[in-house]
Amino acid sequence: MGMVHCAVLLLHGILSSVHGKFAVIVLGDGFVATVRSDVVLGCQLVPDILTSNMVVQWRKTGLISPVLVYRHGQSDTLAQHQDYRARAELFKDEVAKGNISLRIKNVRRFDEGEYTCSVTEGTEYETSPAQLQVRALGSLPRIRLQGYQGDGIQLVCKSDGWYPGPEMLWFGEDGQVLPQTEPRFHEDTKGLLNVERNVTVMRQSTNKFKCVVQYRWLNIQHEAIVKISDNIFPGVPDWALPLVLTICLLIAAHGALFYWNVKQNRRIKGTLNNSVRCRSGNPGRILPNSHFR
Repeated sequence: MGMVHCAVLLLHGILSSVHGKFAVIVLGDGFVATVRSDVVLGCQLVPDILTSNMVVQWRKTGLISPVLVYRHGQSDTLAQHQDYRARAELFKDEVAKGNISLRIKNVRRFDEGEYTCSVTEGTEYETSPAQLQVRALGSLPRIRLQGYQGDGIQLVCKSDGWYPGPEMLWFGEDGQVLPQTEPRFHEDTKGLLNVERNVTVMRQSTNKFKCVVQYRWLNIQHEAIVKISDNIFPGVPDWALPLVLTICLLIAAHGALFYWNVKQNRRIKGTLNNSVRCRSGNPGRILPNSHFR
């Protein structure tokens, strides 16, 4: 317990003794818990004696039923909200000493919110607020090939189970942020967020790309790297362009040569045909009739 809290407890203890009243003090400005962990919302009764006539309650804003009710030396589970049964409890060995801190087991996303710690004795009632923030550390990012997009390849990066939502960015091999779509968030049944982000990449020297998930709430960063083979990219590779042009020129030259040969053959054939027609038009001299006598 810090010096400030000790001073506050001492001051409230003196005032309570003078005026014959009690005070309820939440120990902390706010509480942070991660999903599936346990958290303690500190609360102290001053003077530090809980009598049998006192009733301790923990409530959460937005819930009709209390998170916990403690009276007559035990918890009243029938009055307790069903979502907190077997999950919310006091420290039994410390209650009599005025320690009325609430322990919540297996924290869930929906446990986040504002709580109040209160003590009632007859007509006397004292309360103090406590704020609980919940954090959820999600999965490692994973990269999947979505398909072809023009001359590039579309990649999608996904990560699940965050709260609040993280930042997701795509980087190229030179460490520069790539042009990419806006991140998309989807809430699951547990209130946690799944995030994904697409990027279209072009062929580079190493074809190595990186997806980074940054979670500033816990100062954590995860990343995934993918390396794509050259032959997966669509289109004609740079080295193939001169070869394609050469082949096209050879095909064109061959076509021109073939056309010239056909034209020459037709010309020669035409010359031969004309020569034959000329010879058939001069049959020779006819013998006189006297020869047939």
